[in-house]
Amino acid sequence: MDRQQLAKILKRLGYADITIRVFLSCKQKPSYEVMLKLSKEHGIPFEAWQDIRAWLGLPPTRTQLKLREQACGDSNIKS
Repeated sequence: MDRQQLAKILKRLGYADITIRVFLSCKQKPSYEVMLKLSKEHGIPFEAWQDIRAWLGLPPTRTQLKLREQACGDSNIKS
C-alpha cells in the first residue's frame, strides 16, 4: 500500500484533506474505531499508526530526524 491508496481510503471514510495530511504526517492518529475498521478491512495493523510514514516506506520528516538525533544523544547536532 502506498500513501495515495491510504489517502483515498481515508477520504472514503469521510475525512477532509487537511485531516488526512495530519494523519499521514504522524501528528495525530485516527480514532480507535477507524483504526479497527482499517485493520479488519484493509490489513493496516494498529502498530502502523505509531509511525505511519515508516510503515508506508516514506522517508522521515526533518522533525522526526531531529528527535531521533536528540534521543540518541548525538553530539553533532547543530543548534
